Amino acid sequence: MTTATPGPTGDPDSRILLLMRHGKAEAFGEQDIDRPLAERGGQQARLVGDYLESQGVRPGRVLVSAALRTRETWDALVAAMPGFDGEVTFTEDIYAGGPAEVADLVRGVEDDDRIVLVVGHEPTMSTLSHQLADDDSDPGAAAQARIGLPTGSMCVLSGSLASWRDLGEDSLALLTVVRG
Repeated sequence: MTTATPGPTGDPDSRILLLMRHGKAEAFGEQDIDRPLAERGGQQARLVGDYLESQGVRPGRVLVSAALRTRETWDALVAAMPGFDGEVTFTEDIYAGGPAEVADLVRGVEDDDRIVLVVGHEPTMSTLSHQLADDDSDPGAAAQARIGLPTGSMCVLSGSLASWRDLGEDSLALLTVVRG
């Protein structure tokens, strides 16, 4: 018999999924994928990093879109978490995909990684947050996910899943939307 390691809340099946829209980006770029983060976007990302650090929330696994603005968002966010030692993957699948593709990426995360952060784009981040949100979700956060996430915002979802493979519609509570 194997013993599960308790998650962030002490529940052995507790999971936290953080879905973040990149910070404010510059309006220019030769191609959309190459648009850099604006100064305001860097500030937004640092605020979200400060929030995570103040809450003691450290993702073990981070999935970041291959776009320049999302990579720069991650760089600014992680600067607020000294000693971060999680695993980070930069993938085109988040840039080119939609909610189903991002959910599939999360389902592929090892179960030992109880806290997962995805840095991506709209409308994918808000749509996926809305799809995953169960009836115990905060009404204000759910309403924000329905209408879309401002730049530099992050949805915090949590719940009890034996495995990330169990992630599906209505499977997590949308607790809050953190605005950077």
